[in-house]
Amino acid sequence: MGLFSKESCILCNSEVGSFNRTKLNNGNFICSNCVAKTKLTNGWNIDTLKSSNAEQIKERIIYVEKNEMENQNRINKFTPTYKVGGCIWFDDNNKWFIIPKGSISPKIDKSHVFDYSEILNFEVLEDGNSVTKGGLGKAIVGGAIFGLAGAIAGGTSKKTKQICNKLEIKLTTKNIDEPVIYINLINTETKKNGFVYKTASKLVQDILSKFQIILNQQSEDKNLLSHNCNLSVADEIKKYKELLDMGAITQDEFNKKKSELLNI
Repeated sequence: MGLFSKESCILCNSEVGSFNRTKLNNGNFICSNCVAKTKLTNGWNIDTLKSSNAEQIKERIIYVEKNEMENQNRINKFTPTYKVGGCIWFDDNNKWFIIPKGSISPKIDKSHVFDYSEILNFEVLEDGNSVTKGGLGKAIVGGAIFGLAGAIAGGTSKKTKQICNKLEIKLTTKNIDEPVIYINLINTETKKNGFVYKTASKLVQDILSKFQIILNQQSEDKNLLSHNCNLSVADEIKKYKELLDMGAITQDEFNKKKSELLNI
């Protein structure tokens, strides 16, 4: 096939030229419009696309369309209960959070709405170095305990760099398309003893504290659910034991039901 040969997209059957197509590993082609519909991300990248067949790509497009519709519904229902500047907003009633777009006039109409249950862990990075971290089942360790600004700056040590070029929060999630999110607070050379750095440090503290509260609540809910499930199983076993004592069921029937309840 020559450089300017004409082929058809395996999804929409439209004619594709050499500059508006992607060749799959199986030799077929997909047009740029259909590629766009798959929404290439970290979880679904160009290599994933190329190694997929027509049915898998169709399933991906259906998945994307469904998620976009659900996300739009969430945006319409999103009501912030706690805002940390224009960095991140939380909706405690629906247990959602969102990172607005734009610094001067933050808006959420084109943002992704994350569920609290998608949070795995978080970390503060200054100039690429980890300063503070926390996560599901873990307490915050590092600078946030003693005050982020002091911990990052290293007190009054003259050996410590007193300039910050980049300060951000790295958030790891269960979301396959956005497994890692960065919340940027400083992106330019900033003195650590200045107002901008101290303000950014306060925002970091507020965000990390909120994340930790959310994760702690999730752990408590999980433990409570596990406790209730254990009580429910115990109650069921007790009920069948009473039936056994009454002679309503045999010992073998009781043992079988007990094994099923305990997943033995």
